[in-house]
Amino acid sequence: MQLEIHVLQSFAPANLNRDENGMPKSTVFGGRPRARISSQCQKRAARKFYQENSMIEPKHFAERSRAWMPELKQILQAQNIAEVKAETAAKLALEVLGAKFEGEKIESKTILFLGKTEIQAIADILIENWGVIERKVSEEKPALPTKDPNIPKVIEHGLKDSFKPGDVALFGRMMAALPTVNVDAAVQVAHALSVHALQQEFDFFTAVDDLGASNDAGADHMGETGYNSSTYYRFAVLDTVQLQKNLGSVAQSILVAQAFVEAFIKAIPSGHQNAFAAHSLPALVMLVVRKGQPISLVDAFENPVYPSDKLSLLEKAVRQFEEHWVDLTKMYGNGSDYQGIVTLTRLEKHLGSLNGAKKDALLTLLDEAVAAAFPTGG
Repeated sequence: MQLEIHVLQSFAPANLNRDENGMPKSTVFGGRPRARISSQCQKRAARKFYQENSMIEPKHFAERSRAWMPELKQILQAQNIAEVKAETAAKLALEVLGAKFEGEKIESKTILFLGKTEIQAIADILIENWGVIERKVSEEKPALPTKDPNIPKVIEHGLKDSFKPGDVALFGRMMAALPTVNVDAAVQVAHALSVHALQQEFDFFTAVDDLGASNDAGADHMGETGYNSSTYYRFAVLDTVQLQKNLGSVAQSILVAQAFVEAFIKAIPSGHQNAFAAHSLPALVMLVVRKGQPISLVDAFENPVYPSDKLSLLEKAVRQFEEHWVDLTKMYGNGSDYQGIVTLTRLEKHLGSLNGAKKDALLTLLDEAVAAAFPTGG
């Protein structure tokens, strides 16, 4: 089953996801410039949201980091392994996964996406085999034993067969140095696009020295920040079969799926939030469950939306969204096993044929969609 998430969401002046020049990201769609929020930015915001707000167990959390060595070293030291040997063993173990260390640096050159349960599994292997590892890591050229047992292989099999954190099961993992522990992602996230043509602006600002002793009346600092005000169409899809394959449990998959969908809807990127406080929630959320190929509705906005005397930009966006859904249904048939939608009350009159799928609250929509996406239950 594919669980599609369609969102319309407006942000007043904001710079949620900046490019190499510090400007809000943009692209061209339908021949017009549009505001853009990258898929990577939205994934991280969703991951951090459900780590902080969901009820799922911390064993499902994972982090992308170059600083796993100190954590692994600390677990080894807690077992009375000397600091120098613990650090050497930790670095060698992480190098099995593709990490590269320069000199005395504690951070590797390579970022690794790992769960704390996986770091603990590696630590358990090192501790269990410390009798044969200790001598090898004390040699002039430290290395992990490759015979009786072959520790790199034991680590590889340990990671391959161990519990997969929900984060890794959702977003997947690729390790070029150890492809057998790769995980296919269950989630696809589209770059969010503004439904209207983009207008980038600059906020020119000055700062005044509160304790300044001179008589200079000028500003003590000047600068500018790029921003825009945009209404976005956001789209993501969760492959529930792939998620179950990654986690090996329907019950765990339902918990993780529910947490992810809620997080994708509510999570807001952190970029420049201290300056803009852009914390507005979506005005429309539609969840669709179908077999086979998922369908994005971004083409609803190939022609940019403009407000009119009678309709706001958001009201016209909802109309274009509904009209595109009707067109696709007419051409290809509905093809969905479930569809439900929630909107702000003032937008309901623009839903047209989607009124029949209207729900009273997001929680109801979420529960129904997840139940439809996992028909066998937990």
